[in-house]
Amino acid sequence: PPPTFLIESQIDAVEDIATHGIPPRAIPVERPFHPAAIAPTRVGSTVQLAGYRWDMKQRGALSLAVGVVAGAIALLALTAGGADRDAGATVTLPDRLAGYSYLTGSVSDAPPDRVVALYQHGFGVEFMDFPQAVVLAADDDVYRRLDLAEARSGPESQGDPGPMRLSPDGRWVALGDHSTPEAQLELVDLSTGDVVQHGLPEARSVLPVAWSADGNQVAYLSGEEPTNPYSPGPGDGDLFVLDLESGDAEPVPGGGRARTAAFSPDGRELAVQGDGGAMGLSIVDLPSGTVRAVSSRGTLAGPDAWSPDGHLLAVSRESSIEFLDVAGSRPSTPFHLAVVQPVVGWVGARDVVLLDSSDDNVTRLVAHHLEREDSRELTRVEGTSSYGVTRMQLASALLPDIDIRVTGDPDRGPLPAPLRFAVAALVALAFFLVAGRVTRRRPPRQPPKVAGSP
Repeated sequence: PPPTFLIESQIDAVEDIATHGIPPRAIPVERPFHPAAIAPTRVGSTVQLAGYRWDMKQRGALSLAVGVVAGAIALLALTAGGADRDAGATVTLPDRLAGYSYLTGSVSDAPPDRVVALYQHGFGVEFMDFPQAVVLAADDDVYRRLDLAEARSGPESQGDPGPMRLSPDGRWVALGDHSTPEAQLELVDLSTGDVVQHGLPEARSVLPVAWSADGNQVAYLSGEEPTNPYSPGPGDGDLFVLDLESGDAEPVPGGGRARTAAFSPDGRELAVQGDGGAMGLSIVDLPSGTVRAVSSRGTLAGPDAWSPDGHLLAVSRESSIEFLDVAGSRPSTPFHLAVVQPVVGWVGARDVVLLDSSDDNVTRLVAHHLEREDSRELTRVEGTSSYGVTRMQLASALLPDIDIRVTGDPDRGPLPAPLRFAVAALVALAFFLVAGRVTRRRPPRQPPKVAGSP
């Protein structure tokens, strides 16, 4: 019998299957071989198909390259603005702080330089409410997230940022840890984002509680076991003072089972709140190690309890804040406020700043003048019923010269790294798909039949 080959329509069907995965509409029967009709078409179609496949590979590579380049350009554009900035000479505070945002960049990516405030924004109890550690620059509406503090969150703190304490000059943040296999205190340089590590005596938890006014010492609590900020119990640990110049950490006399502490303005004394409640307040003379008990009906009102002139010490009671005169030979209580709010700083020798959360949806910083018995709002954060503000800390050395100004548009810096990479990936994918569609061409059309073919 005469030899048989696939006829032209069969070749087209095979090409359709190879190129598009399209099944042929019909499978024609084999016919006798006709050299004049079949050979040229068969060879031409095969060559065209091979060229088409090679061309598609080139176009696919071109589309991929376009997508990669577009994604890289998008990533560079989104990272812009991450350069170090120099803070101005003036110290200002906007009359309204920016609201909660997922778009705030990090200190590591774009250091804000000197800051006036550090606080936690968000409690982690609402949907999409992720607690953030936020710093505010001392001269402008520049906000950054303290990513290293957020990285120290854990189940014991319900996702809150790790232990942190802002330095008096607003240039450093001391970071501790509620649970750590290796005791160390890290200092974050807010001008560069660099981290300085200080090794400490063996401990399972490290909680920085206070800075000395000159910024050379940090008081911290050293715990034998991991701590839980939401679990009531005895004192958080033994009190130590770390000398940042020498790197030496020394225990504080009478500082066992302590809860908090406050340096005096001259750095010579340390007020210590022990585990004994109102009976556990004492003042330690650091050079001599002398400890004197302070008779009080309240507990130490945190690391900012001491007034700038060193005369008054704030203590919290159930329904008020009292200010003890600890400079004289006999302690007295010349002032008190009928509120129970955290003490976060002083803007004058008799102007104490409290964090007022009495309104469910607005949190305020309010300065109370103890002698005139008047108050004024410094700034506020709105929307706190959904995203609360707590752990407010102010750069104490900057407060006496602070000016309140009208708030401006917030500078949040470059997007957080996960968002930057996600956006860049989407841009790359979009350009890849568009480039592939633009460069796509249809498969080669079959050539006309040769005269004389059946």
